[in-house]
Amino acid sequence: KDAIEEWGIKYVMLVGGRKPGIKEEWLMPVRYVHVTWPETGYVETRYISDLYFADIYDANYSFSSWDTDSNGIFSEWRKMSKLKDEIDLYPDVYVGRLACRNKAELQIMIDKIISYENGEASKKVVLVGGDTFEPEGIEGEIVCDKALEYLQGYEAAKVYASQTDLNPRNIRNALGDGAAFMMLHGHGSPIRWNTCKPDEFDKRERGLWIFDIPFFFNEEYPITIFGGCHTAMFNISLTVFKWAPPAPECLSWWFARKYNGGGIASFGYTAFPVGTPGESGDLDGNGINEPDCVESGYGYMQLGLFEAYGVEGKEYLGECWGYAVSRYVEHFKIPYERWHLHTIQSFVLLGDPSLKIGGY
Repeated sequence: KDAIEEWGIKYVMLVGGRKPGIKEEWLMPVRYVHVTWPETGYVETRYISDLYFADIYDANYSFSSWDTDSNGIFSEWRKMSKLKDEIDLYPDVYVGRLACRNKAELQIMIDKIISYENGEASKKVVLVGGDTFEPEGIEGEIVCDKALEYLQGYEAAKVYASQTDLNPRNIRNALGDGAAFMMLHGHGSPIRWNTCKPDEFDKRERGLWIFDIPFFFNEEYPITIFGGCHTAMFNISLTVFKWAPPAPECLSWWFARKYNGGGIASFGYTAFPVGTPGESGDLDGNGINEPDCVESGYGYMQLGLFEAYGVEGKEYLGECWGYAVSRYVEHFKIPYERWHLHTIQSFVLLGDPSLKIGGY
């Protein structure tokens, strides 16, 4: 707040993730929020939200604490209660995090960012998706096709479950020497992304695991979106491993900080976002009835990134994140719903928010 008012800052990069060790300690602080979503059938009572560090003011330009009852529990919405804290949710600055756990990871990211911004991006996007949910429609492919509509002049390399197997080799082959963007839309965990072939919900595709990442040696580093639950749950460790087997780091961060390959930044979720299959009307209120997966939920959130860049002309990565979050909040903040709060608060940028897309 002081930095905004005294220096007029726009971008905030949080540098640091978990410290190594059994006890959860942080090189850079995090904020846990407490929105329980019992309808999922899973017990997730808290999750990390870096949006907390971006939402400085409320609508009246007062400080937005997310703890208006001052009980030390932020954004509190228990299973059998109402939302107890007032939350604004609109980002006032653009926040990203380098979730580095040591100096070596930090140096990798510094070198990759310098290389990226002094290079030239291609006009290529890699799109990976399949059939996420049982109702009619191949949601992952629909969301990916919609993203391409925002990227005029881009060549698309599609890895769709309706056409081929979704496995590491096919994803690597599609990426080739690199791309400007890569989006995978489907199911996730802290260490894996996958989805299903159309109408084959009794088994998942191989997808992408964290132990596949060392085999990516692409020269151009894409901005990568891992659409799925917990794909950016960067508090995972070998001793804290809810929603996944023990792992040193999460999928989104590992791909971003991969040496000599991988991405330049990753978007993902620290919790369960909401999926919206089927077709139930014009959910985003734009006067056009489209499949629900592009008008609400995590598909709508991710498409905000591409609209920001391809339509609104946003040039910096943090601006695209801020636009996507604000657009979602504008349409789905009121009335408050647990699933929308999960989607909004858990959407995180693991990368430099001041990164100029495509370089200088």
